[in-house]
Amino acid sequence: MEMSGNGTSVSWLESEAGKQVQARLSEPRTLEAIDHLLERIDTLETAVDKLSDALRQGPGMVAMVGDMVDEGYRQADAQGVSIDERLKSALKIAEKLTAPEMVAKIDGLISMTDQLPGMMAMVGDMADETYRQADARGVSIDQRLGVALRMAEQLTAPEMAAQLENALQLSQQMPGMVAMMVDMVDEGMKRAVESGFDPQTLTRVAGAANSALTEAYAEPPARVGGIFSMLRALKDPDRQKGMGFLLNFLKHFGQKI
Repeated sequence: MEMSGNGTSVSWLESEAGKQVQARLSEPRTLEAIDHLLERIDTLETAVDKLSDALRQGPGMVAMVGDMVDEGYRQADAQGVSIDERLKSALKIAEKLTAPEMVAKIDGLISMTDQLPGMMAMVGDMADETYRQADARGVSIDQRLGVALRMAEQLTAPEMAAQLENALQLSQQMPGMVAMMVDMVDEGMKRAVESGFDPQTLTRVAGAANSALTEAYAEPPARVGGIFSMLRALKDPDRQKGMGFLLNFLKHFGQKI
């Protein structure tokens, strides 16, 4: 309360300041502001209540999340998945990817992908030019591609595949077959040697016969006018040696037949 000029007490509502406050409070704008403020206070109170509930439930929610993480960790470990190792691998990969040299390579790769359309167009132009040059030389690429496709079709046909499979199996068995044939030849040669066959002697005689045949063909034919000239020719020591060999061969051959 305030004191008036004559010493009596005056209520603050009756004072000049009180009257101004009452007039300000009676204005519609002031009343609307007070109403809006009261609504905001109600909203704030509701938010504080929800925050309080969330804070009270926070430890339980954190524990539930922890249990879920532990359960996921156990399930991954049971499946043979080591999360620790994968996290370490992920960190190593991240370290490598963020290394300066790797960043430079990735940047170069991105630049290359930006240039890829132009490079593809250049390759297409080169292919067209090659096609035109081949056509100018009389080479039909379409025809050759058609032949290649027909060959591929024939090679991939079931019957051709079966034949190729048989050929592959035969090629795999070829070393054994060759070894078997060599063994058979060795066995036959061994039996022939045991029977009296001498391959070295046959080779030596065949070589001598071939050499004699070549030399005789190179010389002019010997002139034989009759029996007496033939007898004179037989006086040659070489002819006598050959005749003796022939007679010995006839003798032994006659013994074998």
